[in-house]
Amino acid sequence: MKKRFALFCLLVNSFWGLNQEYTLNIYSWEQVKNANPDTIYGVSLSKLKLEKLPEELAKFTKLEYLDVSKNKLTELPTFVGDLSNLKVLDFSKNEFAVFPVEICKLTHIQQLVANRNTFDQLPACIQYCSELISIDLWETPVSTFPESMLLMKNLKSIDLQGVRFGPAFHKDIQAKFPWIVFKLDPPCDCMK
Repeated sequence: MKKRFALFCLLVNSFWGLNQEYTLNIYSWEQVKNANPDTIYGVSLSKLKLEKLPEELAKFTKLEYLDVSKNKLTELPTFVGDLSNLKVLDFSKNEFAVFPVEICKLTHIQQLVANRNTFDQLPACIQYCSELISIDLWETPVSTFPESMLLMKNLKSIDLQGVRFGPAFHKDIQAKFPWIVFKLDPPCDCMK
């Protein structure tokens, strides 16, 4: 009887272990500068007033989460595209006038936070981010979405709040991508 109970406890513990939510430790740049890159899965370089990312970041190839928000970045270095384990990238509140195409190499990315930048279109190569689930473009004036996004069936939501579009845009975008939930401000007569 004791053996059965022990086996039962082991099975229950294994079941709960598999279903527990995975938590990721997010470290500041100061904390990881001298760390073993193979042990770091989440890094925040937010609010450092960076104009470019440090080259040393390239050695953190196991990153799943990268936050470079609230800086002065206008482009991403090419090594960002080599961070193949990246699932979440936050490059919001920077100075990107063009969507960084290095992101298109991130085939496992699931969440992009790109709000409060100035680019107005997504590149056709965005289709290679086939596991992408959500894009936050709040207060980013994106009004052009490439045809290649029709292949992105995992994409579930795009936040376009903060930019007022006209009723025709609302109707067209929702008809073109019916499986995506678009978060939009109420339509206005101010834009097409």
